[in-house]
Amino acid sequence: MILARDIMTTDVVVVHPEDPVGDVVKLFLEKGITCAVVVDQKGKLQGIVTDGDIMAAIRQRRPVYVDLFNSVFVLEDTSDLNAKIKTLTSRPVKEIMTRKVITANEEATIAEVAGLMTDHRIKQVPITSQDRLVGLVRRHDIVQAVARNTP
Repeated sequence: MILARDIMTTDVVVVHPEDPVGDVVKLFLEKGITCAVVVDQKGKLQGIVTDGDIMAAIRQRRPVYVDLFNSVFVLEDTSDLNAKIKTLTSRPVKEIMTRKVITANEEATIAEVAGLMTDHRIKQVPITSQDRLVGLVRRHDIVQAVARNTP
């Protein structure tokens, strides 16, 4: 039986809640990654930030309400994309990260971890021990494990 500890990446890229989003974007590009786990100064899991979180933050639009002749119209915010990106990159990670993180422990089977990914439509699962990050299992890790064990 293959367990999470057998396939997890232990060299996990971590960031802190106060780190600017711009620094995280640069880190993603430098390391060729699409996510980082957010931990506090004591190493306790706080969240996860992914390329999807960054895309959602860029796309986030505030509606503009217009009251015209006693009728309310909702218009889309069409503010300049460059201005949104500039604002986003200076914001702290804690403002855009996913806080409700689906985790597993080192003893979870590959099937359990794959089930979490499928059920919650996520691409990676942080592996924890006593609320501390010990690794990360990505979809790629599961596919590699299947390939290694295919006759």
